[in-house]
Amino acid sequence: MTNEARSLVERRRDQTRVEIHLAALTLFEQQGVDATTVAEIAAEAGISSRTFFRYFDNKEHAGIPGQESLRKRITAFVPSEGSPNSLLQQIEAVFEEEILTAAERNDDSRRVARLFAAEPALLEAAAAQLQRVSKALQAVLLEHCPSLRRSTTLLITDLAITTWHTSWETLGERIRAGQDITPIENYREHCRMLREITR
Repeated sequence: MTNEARSLVERRRDQTRVEIHLAALTLFEQQGVDATTVAEIAAEAGISSRTFFRYFDNKEHAGIPGQESLRKRITAFVPSEGSPNSLLQQIEAVFEEEILTAAERNDDSRRVARLFAAEPALLEAAAAQLQRVSKALQAVLLEHCPSLRRSTTLLITDLAITTWHTSWETLGERIRAGQDITPIENYREHCRMLREITR
């Protein structure tokens, strides 16, 4: 397969993935996560249930595909060895890149965040997916920062992941409460809060 043909196939796959995600969001907003079935999401996206499972493991994951994008970004991350604080700041920069890239793609971060506040099942699924991101981040730090003790690596990873998760959970609550705040503003605010706590 030529590069051009592969690119076309990849674009079609990406488009189908987006259509499934948007269908899931729409149905979750209309009838809730628990009441929505994979068959309904597939029908809304114009695909079969079988095709749905080529893209997502379950209906909750269809509502939160950004976690996989974050995991891929972390896997490609090459940190510069330094102090734990320096490493945490490098990780925060990677997380910020993910938020900003998603905003450039006009993604539906605010819709997802609003659903997190309304749908505990979706928030639970996001937390479970973050375990994969956490493991990827630990592996990257252990590989590229051999001078770090394993316990220090775990602490840095846990702080970064908790800050990320907490920022998304509270973003949904703030949006539902009528606050006009962007995902990046909210995330940066949570990073500042972390600095205050760990000072």
